[in-house]
Amino acid sequence: MNILYVTGLFAKSRREKIQSGMPKAVLMNAAGMKKRGHTVSILTADSVNRIWNYEGIRIISVCSSTWRLKDKDIYKAAAIVTRELRIQKAIREILKTEKIDVIQYTGWFGVGLFHSKIPSVMRVSSYTKAQLSSCYSQQTVKLLSFFERCAARRMNAIYAPSNIMAKALEDDIHRKVYVIETPFVKEDLEEDDFLLNQQLSGKRYVLFFGRMSEDKGIGLIRDCVYDVLKAYRDIYFVFAGTAEKDICSEILSAAREYKKRIIFLGSVSHEKLYPVIRKAEIILMPSLKDNFPNACAEALSLHKIVIGSENSSLEQFITDGYNGFLIQNGSAESLKNKIEYVFQLSEKDKEGICNRTQEKIRDLDPEKYFKTVENMMKRIQVKERQT
Repeated sequence: MNILYVTGLFAKSRREKIQSGMPKAVLMNAAGMKKRGHTVSILTADSVNRIWNYEGIRIISVCSSTWRLKDKDIYKAAAIVTRELRIQKAIREILKTEKIDVIQYTGWFGVGLFHSKIPSVMRVSSYTKAQLSSCYSQQTVKLLSFFERCAARRMNAIYAPSNIMAKALEDDIHRKVYVIETPFVKEDLEEDDFLLNQQLSGKRYVLFFGRMSEDKGIGLIRDCVYDVLKAYRDIYFVFAGTAEKDICSEILSAAREYKKRIIFLGSVSHEKLYPVIRKAEIILMPSLKDNFPNACAEALSLHKIVIGSENSSLEQFITDGYNGFLIQNGSAESLKNKIEYVFQLSEKDKEGICNRTQEKIRDLDPEKYFKTVENMMKRIQVKERQT
């Protein structure tokens, strides 16, 4: 098959290392299907029109409008519509010289809004109403979710990594949304412990890594940080990732006299991040809503104890008390209590939990995942030919 992946975000240059999120998922999907013998390309919104190469995959960049958080909703809507019109124009240009068998869209903020004719699949990267409602105003959430629903209704088949995202979208569009959990693809990288040795040598710490935003539960960590630091005088809180708004200053303010035991590492490459994860006492992932985050798989693959939230999609990774821990969703008190509970466990109990993290990782088999998606694409091609 000749498969075109369409996304609203991707790397801007060959030198840019894709670390996480939707761009990483798109690259993983394209690379996996290429490995199975298919022809793949990625079409992405960008600041310029160009055709280039990223890790052996053809990238078709389309110059498109962008919007900012401070923009009025009417400008956000105009930017999305413009982007989608230009994406469809680019697809028509591709069709002049080659046949596209299947298009896979991300759905993110309406990607796929004006799709027509070619067999299409959507992998739901996010559904704003279900995942990002804490990040935007109520009106903006309604707008973005509306575009995402409109795009989803145009697809031949839809799947999401998490049960929560699948059910939320399925209920709203009255269409079947399949759940296909994202596989864990181990990265071939050479770890660099310079950051660990430079800033964390000899320290005991709990770690949050990823996007520091409300939907990821960063507010819960902020609200319990003082009590934990006060109770455990040798413990540090370490944060790796980009921060939204004034969250860093809020955390420092919340820590009060213990703010010297708060460490912000900023955005960190996986080569430097993995050694930091390995040495952490606990990994904190108290997301309010998430979409089967790869960060959790990474932590579990490194035999780490993860504290996540129930009813957030983290429960698809973690069975409470067996291979990690779950807190009451949205409760800083529950998070504080669980951190203290883990600190009080015996080394034998901790070792048992860490050993059981690999059971879930083995379930996230890439071969099984790509075969399932491949079969879905083949089925919709057959159905399209029959209609």
